[in-house]
Amino acid sequence: MIWLLACSEAPESEKKEQVQPPATQQQADHLQQGGGNQQVFRGNQPFAQGGKPLSGGELQDPSGFPGFHDWPAPKGPAISEEGDWSKPYQLTDRPYGGYRPQIAAAQDVLHVVYYNRQSSGDIIQHRILKDSAWSEPNVLGHSSERNWGPDIVARDDGTVVVVYDHAKEDFSSRGYVTIWERGSWSTPEALTPAGEQEVGSGHVAATANGGLAYLYIGKKLGPEYKFQSRYRWFGASGSEDSWSTIRFLSGGKEDTWHTNVESRPDGTVLGGYDVGTGGAATTLYLVNGKEGRFSAPENVSIRFKPGERPHFAFYEKNGSITDYVTWFHKERGQPKHIYVMEGRPKQWGNLQEPSLGYGGYHFDPDIAVNQDGTLCLIWGWDSGADAELVYSLNKGEGWSAPKKLANLDWGKPGLSSIDVDTQGNFHVVWNQGVRGYNEVYYAQLERP
Repeated sequence: MIWLLACSEAPESEKKEQVQPPATQQQADHLQQGGGNQQVFRGNQPFAQGGKPLSGGELQDPSGFPGFHDWPAPKGPAISEEGDWSKPYQLTDRPYGGYRPQIAAAQDVLHVVYYNRQSSGDIIQHRILKDSAWSEPNVLGHSSERNWGPDIVARDDGTVVVVYDHAKEDFSSRGYVTIWERGSWSTPEALTPAGEQEVGSGHVAATANGGLAYLYIGKKLGPEYKFQSRYRWFGASGSEDSWSTIRFLSGGKEDTWHTNVESRPDGTVLGGYDVGTGGAATTLYLVNGKEGRFSAPENVSIRFKPGERPHFAFYEKNGSITDYVTWFHKERGQPKHIYVMEGRPKQWGNLQEPSLGYGGYHFDPDIAVNQDGTLCLIWGWDSGADAELVYSLNKGEGWSAPKKLANLDWGKPGLSSIDVDTQGNFHVVWNQGVRGYNEVYYAQLERP
């Protein structure tokens, strides 16, 4: 995942293990847990030495801590009531913490991936929940440099697919894929070219007949180039046992910021990405995918609202599939709105705003639906005085008033991921913390 914020690599002489000072005494008390262990933090300066403009990779904030958390939050009613989720289970610990977790339900097993920050680099971890017990973390991908933005999907045969970005010291980066099968990960396979290239926001979806769709952003290395939305398809017509060539969805006149792609029950997929200027309201595009190709992009911001980070859920009943799309909308860099719409491409119903009427910032939504048709929407909420992951349910009669999914009482939530198991239970992971240090948490909501 690309976070284009003012964060750059520190010079070699300044690479010391440190954490950003916490904003409150409460956060300071939390960070003191674990003794004197400290985590790697790689600077926070807008320009490299000599004032040289930075590349996209150099502008990434590996802690994923958006600048809006430092601003006064919009006033309004707080989200105070707690919901019915299990007590959060902390999957990470000091000194490394964890960032950008993703979860996937595979048969009777839950798979979680995230990355943490070690002296050797930012390393992806994999943990399994089976028979009510969590496995110890094991490493996937590369064992050094920066391994960012893992995305995970579980397939019907029990295998699990992860894509991620591997960035080198010069900020060039490539996308990779690795597959979990019979208890181990395959050797990572590169999906994007080597050389002076930058990639990010890679997502993967399982398609019909064992195929995969990979959607990401990429560009040439250097600040003068713009990120484009690109994709590859594995197992499509004409490439049954290989990856297709790289194809383009956006033109490159403005940066593409985030992508996503997820699979419907029939093996087709829905993808999305947002285009525009960093910090401003971006234009949201959706693309329908099947048999190795995506449709012409649909600009949903024309009829609906601008926004970013689209996520999807799909409900099948009597052979008919309904798509659900969620995203958040910034006004002057401030995330204030969580939107949901349902229907099918070019046949969308009315826009809904489950966050409407509440104060604070609203950001990073994700959505899932179980076999009963119950929708669960999760998102990050920050009122300044309080900040937690929150959720809302929809059983066909509209969205419930949002409640707290957890009450951790420290740091800021972000980058959550949700999936549903065969029993209709919802499972969520997210990271929460301060700039420079986050932990990863897991919680479950039994079938509502």
